[in-house]
Amino acid sequence: MLESVRLLAKMGFKLFASLGTADFYADSGVKITAVDWLFDDSSFDDGKQQSTQNNIVDYLCNREIDLVINLPFRAHQLSSSNTHGYRIRQLCVELCIPLVTDVKCAKMLVKAMMYMYKNGNRGFLPVVKTQVDCHTSHSMVRLPGLIDVHVHVREPGATHKEDFCSCTSAALSGGVTLIGAMPNTNPPITNQKHLKIAQKCAMDGAYCDYGLFVGAAVDNAQMLPNLSKQAFALKMYLNETFTSLRLDSMETWMEHFKHWPKSRLICCHAEGRTMAAVILLSQLYNRPVHICHVARKEEILLIREAKLKGLLVTCEVCPHHLFLCHDDTVGMGTGWSEVRPHLCSRDDQDALWDNLDYIDCFATDHAPHTVDEKGSGEKAPPGFPGLETMLPLLLTAVHEGRLTIEDIKLRLYDNPMKIFGLAAQPDTYIDVDLDESWLIPTAMPFSKAGWTPFAGRRVIGQVKRVVLRGEVAYVDGKVLVDPGFGKDIRSFPTPPCTPPIRREKPVSIQEASKVSSQPSRSRQNSERSDAHRLLSPTPSGGTPFTPRQTASPFQVQVLANQITGHILTSTQFSKEQLYKLFNVAHLMKHDVDGNLLKGKILGLMFYEPSTRTSGSFAAAMQRLGGGVITMNKESSSVQKGESLEDSVRMMCSYCDAVVLRHPQFGSAELASQVAAKPLINAGDGTGEHPTQALLDVFTIREEIGTVNGLVVTMVGDLKHGRTVHSLARLLTRYKVQLIYVSPPSLSMPQDVMDYVKEAGLSQEVYPSLEEAIPVTDVLYMTRIQQERFSSAEEYDKMKGCYILTPKLLTLAKSRMIIMHPLPRVNEISVEVDGDQRAVYFRQAEYGMYLRMALLASVLDKA
Repeated sequence: MLESVRLLAKMGFKLFASLGTADFYADSGVKITAVDWLFDDSSFDDGKQQSTQNNIVDYLCNREIDLVINLPFRAHQLSSSNTHGYRIRQLCVELCIPLVTDVKCAKMLVKAMMYMYKNGNRGFLPVVKTQVDCHTSHSMVRLPGLIDVHVHVREPGATHKEDFCSCTSAALSGGVTLIGAMPNTNPPITNQKHLKIAQKCAMDGAYCDYGLFVGAAVDNAQMLPNLSKQAFALKMYLNETFTSLRLDSMETWMEHFKHWPKSRLICCHAEGRTMAAVILLSQLYNRPVHICHVARKEEILLIREAKLKGLLVTCEVCPHHLFLCHDDTVGMGTGWSEVRPHLCSRDDQDALWDNLDYIDCFATDHAPHTVDEKGSGEKAPPGFPGLETMLPLLLTAVHEGRLTIEDIKLRLYDNPMKIFGLAAQPDTYIDVDLDESWLIPTAMPFSKAGWTPFAGRRVIGQVKRVVLRGEVAYVDGKVLVDPGFGKDIRSFPTPPCTPPIRREKPVSIQEASKVSSQPSRSRQNSERSDAHRLLSPTPSGGTPFTPRQTASPFQVQVLANQITGHILTSTQFSKEQLYKLFNVAHLMKHDVDGNLLKGKILGLMFYEPSTRTSGSFAAAMQRLGGGVITMNKESSSVQKGESLEDSVRMMCSYCDAVVLRHPQFGSAELASQVAAKPLINAGDGTGEHPTQALLDVFTIREEIGTVNGLVVTMVGDLKHGRTVHSLARLLTRYKVQLIYVSPPSLSMPQDVMDYVKEAGLSQEVYPSLEEAIPVTDVLYMTRIQQERFSSAEEYDKMKGCYILTPKLLTLAKSRMIIMHPLPRVNEISVEVDGDQRAVYFRQAEYGMYLRMALLASVLDKA
């Protein structure tokens, strides 16, 4: 991108970049302004950056930036919604600021802009294809906000299970913008007084729109019609379930069928023969009836016959009856599998799929109970949570060819709107990623239930954004509107109820694509539609393919052109080399080609003990597909008097690269003079440890996001610590301030301090850790190195001189990070390990990824 950025500067654009990127381009002679990428929840406490740097969010919100070029490190399926880059891209979309996220597109765009710039005086304008909105490399689909007509909110009366806040948050995360709240609350919604209580709860807490059912009781048939205009529908409980509203007398049923206005629907919990009786009443009173959560073969077959004869009956089916059956109850356990209607046989489940054309709606029957309640065995109340898992389960069925997107839209939007006579929610829609594959966790994030019957199931498809009445209500796991934003759907003008839509031939997954298919409903013979083969190809074996971005051979080749030969000192790396090395290491942190170094051999020559360096080099090589051989002082010909130079010559004849650790200062330089293959210095006495410095800077970059503008404090044995020698030298490539804390006899060597001074960095010596911690962004602790002392008495005088404790950390910034090259002795209290600022164990892991990138580059040219 360097040449493209230079062209933008040449055209007179004012350029902004994040701190690290700005450093890179500034070093290349481009005039550019550094800005912070800080958000309110991630700004540095007491940090200098916030006060001295401009914030890109302010520029974007003030419309001071006309174009953003931001290149994600990973493909969209793996991109974290918590990174600053992701949030900047999201903000650009929300503010309609032009955004480019592909490097090739960015380069072509800049080239085209330069062409226009050169021809600007000729009045030339290119032909623009205005009919093309956008092209995308992944499958996003926009659907209307979904309607779940069967939800148990539990408020009022049982808010420990669920309330309007938690329930409607769960609804939004599942793409549902309107819920029908059931009346079996405490008190039940059976009269005007209780309806007002429920309305107040919903008005105060709902994030999405809602409608409130009223419940039929033995004594309210003549009074309820007065509430019909405020009610979502009338609910009649005619079989056993979790309620006090069960009606056993058919005489009572008839009273409600007689008095309830025909402009409002009657919904019945009616199973088996009870359902047959309800359909008969529907015919006798010539009015529509809706059957809730149909689960059995005999029920769906009866509904099919009723529909074929023109009777006014509609029905819904729950995802747990489509995707679970009685066979699954053994693994779920007593209590956990309790639901009404019960999970039925495999034959019943197949009948639902085979008769999908006669099912009008999907509905969750979201009925949350707590973990303690469901774990109480035979006394467990019946019900499953389902708002957050319904759409992913249905989308997975789309990928399997058992459903189409139009099937989902028909049963979760079109038909509910018509059957229940609902007003439209203006400017309401959801954006769904059809390709994102994920594992349903033990507990979903929003419902209070704390469990789900689908835990551990892999699904494909996830809601990314929900817009409700023109407001962005939900984005990538976060609800953005306030409690009470949801409105009662009956407060909108209400159209009459109309018959549901029946489609003889479902339309395609994306109407714009004009690809249509009719998938088989059969479980055994399901085939994916052609549209889905185009949108998400599946390799043989049936596992959905999810593209992932890896460190490609091209990226490694580019890096290899930069890093060649021996790795002896941290000072040999340029800023550009570091930038590319860290980018490849970042990619390898997420995925890697396991055959990248297949056939290559790495030799490990360690004349001193090592855990992290030897282990991470070996792991790095093996993860890249290469092999490792080792040589150590105790079991090699060194015991017979073989010289270092001869040992290196022999290892080079067996290996493609050698990693050397030796106790003698300058040993790496000496060995490199006879090494026929690349030699990597893993520590030469009190000299340097360049790969440790590289992984240290990589850790800072990964944990904080930038290296520039930080205060780095080094503590402990700075005289003998080769890690701090290399790190101090490497940090001269950045704009940092160094602080040294050590006993006078163990201070930083003068040659290192001279090198830092010559680079123009600020460096200070502080007498105590207490004084240094408050101003520190990166605290780099080191041990007092006993093996470097001539006597135990001298070591005993120094050990324990600096110990980091939780009490000391009360003086530190909340965003400071604590690093240590390890091993530690007692310089960091074990109580500090649980502090979120302690990154030293992650630092060791970062070392493996950094060394993977380094080996890939070095051995690519070996």
